[in-house]
Amino acid sequence: MDILFIIFLSLAIITILAVVDFYLGRKAHINASNRLMLPPEKGDWDFYSEGTTFFKQLFEDLKRAESFIYVQFYIVRDDPIGQELFQILKKKASEGVTVFLVVDAVGSHQLPKKVVEHLRTSGVQVYEIEKPKFPFFFYSLNRRNHRKISVIDGHYAYIGGYNVGVEYLGKDPKFGHWRDYHLRLHGKVVAHFHKLIHWELQQATKQTVELSFPEVQDQGTDDFGLLATNGEHIEDFFLKKISEAKQSIFIGSPYFIPGRKITQALKAACQNGVKVQILIPLRADHPFVKEAAIPFLLPLLHAGAEIYRYYPGFYHAKVFMIDKRFCDIGTANFDKRSFYLNNEVNCLFTSEKLIESIRKVVDFDLRQSEQLTLPDLTKRSLLERTKGLFANTISRFL
Repeated sequence: MDILFIIFLSLAIITILAVVDFYLGRKAHINASNRLMLPPEKGDWDFYSEGTTFFKQLFEDLKRAESFIYVQFYIVRDDPIGQELFQILKKKASEGVTVFLVVDAVGSHQLPKKVVEHLRTSGVQVYEIEKPKFPFFFYSLNRRNHRKISVIDGHYAYIGGYNVGVEYLGKDPKFGHWRDYHLRLHGKVVAHFHKLIHWELQQATKQTVELSFPEVQDQGTDDFGLLATNGEHIEDFFLKKISEAKQSIFIGSPYFIPGRKITQALKAACQNGVKVQILIPLRADHPFVKEAAIPFLLPLLHAGAEIYRYYPGFYHAKVFMIDKRFCDIGTANFDKRSFYLNNEVNCLFTSEKLIESIRKVVDFDLRQSEQLTLPDLTKRSLLERTKGLFANTISRFL
């Protein structure tokens, strides 16, 4: 009995400490939170939705780099695709190119220390950022840097959903075909990414960072803006855009746990005659993600939204489209973690040709998906409903 009491008391104390840690950490985060909003700048584009073509082009651009490389991903794995990236970065560093590799400390926690040290001794400047720390250890453990960008010389900038690992090539049988959306930009907009890098490293190191960037010479024809957020502000941006929709809203996200405000805004859009389509994965890559989405999917289905589940593999794309005249592709998911915890960056644009290219892939993906119906969610077993209740209590951390 004494042992059980000690165990219960210990768990209670740990829970209380975690709640206090999260509450105080959240307050400190909100007080320090900021954003970087960069207005439209000219650029040209390429759009990728297959991992094979994405990595082929990225690695070719990296191999041609002459002065500057900045590569940042949430997840970088020490597998064949990661090892190929490491070899390229080390070779370019040996040629005198300034090379940065930035990873999230938790997202890339499986990256062996000997690999990181070998990169550093080879001249690659490696930053492992957002390490859990005191005070507010529990809160900082949940705060992640989810950005995925690459910048090469003053010529090319990449932004989107891909990380570095063989699963993003569709080679993990657990996930099957991997669908993601990523942009390759060139033109004046690359200078915006230089500003983002400077801001990013100052945020990460808490120091004044002096960097020398190559001059951007290319022009470009379309307009692209950037919105970088540190766990705040992006929800307000999405709410504003949803309120502006007149005809259609499309949301593609691997995790759909948007919270009450976004759900109410989407319901209002449906009631105003706006066609709302949401595409999410059929299979999940994290426990309880599917169950946590149900309280938000149900009212949207009742309001008339069309919800689809991607069938062929795993859908990891992050896309937000309004009336086929505005689009957002970046790193933020439609979930509480991206809205309130993660560091994200999204690319905003109105290019008709690019939106049409994306829309063609979206339409293809919708045809490959199954449409969710109310009976699919209302006819759930007691076990499934119990899992849903638990998932709802921890939805901020999923």
